[in-house]
Amino acid sequence: MIPLKTVETPGVDVGSQQVVAAIGAFDGVHLGHRQLFETALEIKNRTSLPVMAVTFTPHPKSLVKSNNGYQTLITPPDEKKALLEDMGVDYFWAMPFTRDVSRVRPREFIRTYLRTLIKAQYIVCGFNFAFGHQRQGTPELLKQIGQEMGFEVSVVPPYTVEGEVVSSTRIRRLLSEGDMEGASKLLGRPYCIYGHIVRGYGAGRQMGMPTSNVCFPADKFLPKNGVYAVWIRGCGDEPVPAVANLGVKPTFGGSRIGLEVHIPGFNGQLYGGSMQVFFVKYIREERRFESRELLKEQVDMDVQTALSVLGAHGMEFPGKGLFTRIGAYDRIFYANIP
Repeated sequence: MIPLKTVETPGVDVGSQQVVAAIGAFDGVHLGHRQLFETALEIKNRTSLPVMAVTFTPHPKSLVKSNNGYQTLITPPDEKKALLEDMGVDYFWAMPFTRDVSRVRPREFIRTYLRTLIKAQYIVCGFNFAFGHQRQGTPELLKQIGQEMGFEVSVVPPYTVEGEVVSSTRIRRLLSEGDMEGASKLLGRPYCIYGHIVRGYGAGRQMGMPTSNVCFPADKFLPKNGVYAVWIRGCGDEPVPAVANLGVKPTFGGSRIGLEVHIPGFNGQLYGGSMQVFFVKYIREERRFESRELLKEQVDMDVQTALSVLGAHGMEFPGKGLFTRIGAYDRIFYANIP
């Protein structure tokens, strides 16, 4: 596999080489996005031109007044790049997206960014791709401009799972509802939160149930607060079953959302390392307990529930290393990202 190259200055990093430009926000790199990149890669196989993922930073929806939380992402840039690299994408360009860029007329947007800067000879987009001032640019207009400027356009139709179109918006809704199984079906993998392990207050260890506190990226989209059955990677190469609490820890008077993980039977030290938490199933809501004893009793039950869920679930996402058919999370783990 050839490493994906991050583009900072398109005219310099890519030069005069023509490319197949796959354009979109690609938050989640879900099954619909994969279909789009498969189309781009088919063009690559036919033409020998490299594929460039053209995306945006920040997410375009984060600039609108009712941004619906788009400051956080299902797949922040490093995670997105790792997933795209596994598909065989050659270049990754996160176009700086500003209010000035959002006001550029569709025709000028294409001329400036996709023809002059990156020499796109083929452009691949989704059926609902919109660009330019007030989102006036549509796939139909893009095809028309392509005929005028001499490039080809492929518009990828919607990808459906169980009769519904796969979209980042739908995945966000499922995650916000705690429907990890539903989100996994659309992503093609379990949802993962990852980060460095930092010291907490030691309350779990005092109760005989040590936990690892995961300092996740600030721009990572968080699912519904609560207790989850998870597979984790952090105390060895292979994933192990665990229980995770995402929330404010109300029993201890917390106010900031954190992620802590209890690994049944593990009493080692993991501080300073990295952990990946793969969410399988929502077990229960987070709530305040009147005593630590009552909390410990509940956590004991949560452990049994999680082990039962994970034993029945198994590792349904076959392939190299972890759960995915690809090695993206292997590289994220070994590169100590973030």
